[in-house]
Amino acid sequence: LTDALRRADTVVCEPVHSYELEIPAHVLPVMVPTLARLGAPPLEQTVHGSALVLQGRIRAAHVHALQTQVPELTRGEGVLESGFASYEPVRGHPPERPRTDANPLVRDEYLLKVLGAM
Repeated sequence: LTDALRRADTVVCEPVHSYELEIPAHVLPVMVPTLARLGAPPLEQTVHGSALVLQGRIRAAHVHALQTQVPELTRGEGVLESGFASYEPVRGHPPERPRTDANPLVRDEYLLKVLGAM
């Protein structure tokens, strides 16, 4: 099974949200760099009266950071809506987590663990 998974060229994906962010126009010079740092540059921008509405996509792992920064950067006037859009391949190295059980790739150690000898 492990060999088959290696040969399958699997791709690790992560959830991505679409967002719509309504902000006062004067906040745009501060908001765009913030969105860029979070890997979420606006893909579309529209004007609604004295406000701007920015739309784009953001990795789910960065949604909370954006949610916490919007009130501060907009003095409480920004409105953020986001929701799941799709899964996309992870950029860079996929996250890893430490193994909490016996490693089946180390056969002797794994068999001893499974058989209760360890």
